[in-house]
Amino acid sequence: MKKCKVYSDGSHYIAIHPTEGYSGPRRKPPPEEPIVVEEEAAPSDVPNAIGEECAAPQEQEQMCGDTHEQTQPEAVKERHISTRADEFLKCYRESYGMRKKEQYAFIASKLAPYFHSKEALHQYIDHKMECKKRAEITRRIRCLRRAALHNLSYFATFTYDDKKATEKEFEKRLLTALSNLASRKGWKYMGTWERGGDTDRLHFHAILYIPEGKMVGKLELKRDYDVKKRRVVERMENSFFQDRFGRNQFELIDGTALPLGTAVSYIIKYIEKSGGRIICSKGLKTFIETDIDNDDVVARLREDDDKKYLLFDDFKVYKDGKELGAVTPGVLAQAKTVN
Repeated sequence: MKKCKVYSDGSHYIAIHPTEGYSGPRRKPPPEEPIVVEEEAAPSDVPNAIGEECAAPQEQEQMCGDTHEQTQPEAVKERHISTRADEFLKCYRESYGMRKKEQYAFIASKLAPYFHSKEALHQYIDHKMECKKRAEITRRIRCLRRAALHNLSYFATFTYDDKKATEKEFEKRLLTALSNLASRKGWKYMGTWERGGDTDRLHFHAILYIPEGKMVGKLELKRDYDVKKRRVVERMENSFFQDRFGRNQFELIDGTALPLGTAVSYIIKYIEKSGGRIICSKGLKTFIETDIDNDDVVARLREDDDKKYLLFDDFKVYKDGKELGAVTPGVLAQAKTVN
């Protein structure tokens, strides 16, 4: 089989046989009509009109004082141009973490003024919620395949320390350090930024691949009191990152205490919550593009599917018709990888 795409599901290698299909350009949906959104201004931005009037002549002090007691100023509203899609995304992120019914009701209450009927409102929200669900599943599958293919085996959290740098310096220096470790020591990483719910402190959550013997610093066991859990907890901290950036935690993805799927779910959760993006090291692709020998095929993945095949764990990898050898981290570094 020529030019197959091979991915790992965490336990086995799966080859996707190329098939002919529609290869035309994707049809883009028509742009949404702009809408006018009204939002209440912050209290500091609301002018105290009555106070200004009463600060005038002395003879009007009593009258103005009575008026102030009886009449309250109307809330000032700010207007801006937006679209239903942008407002839905804003409401979706604000309601992230709610139960499904509560989230749906919250979004419906916010978007109701921009629809002429309840039927149109619910059809729109149902469609958007289905799109978000499908996108989240697709993103999770893609991240899981990347992590499994490249043997990402550590889940790490790096926390911003205002005693060592500003937030912008922390972001820039941390990504620079990870990029240097990737190019000089063969590290691979996939992560995203997130802010703590209680402290609003910036974190970077990442899944890492660290080649044997390429760990920098030392992993040291630390004991801290966890306010949320109300008990002392243990964590592994890297001295290299602690000296440069502050508090951090390294957790081994061993398939028992922390499975790979759980680590990937953490990353996806932070993306959905904050609207951020995945930051990957260079060359962290999803598939190996290679020819497949028939002897390396165990069986079809499904009897009625002629597209996916289960492979042996030591299948041979080819690049430009040349055999590179059985799949290993070293061979993977030479193979052609694609998304």
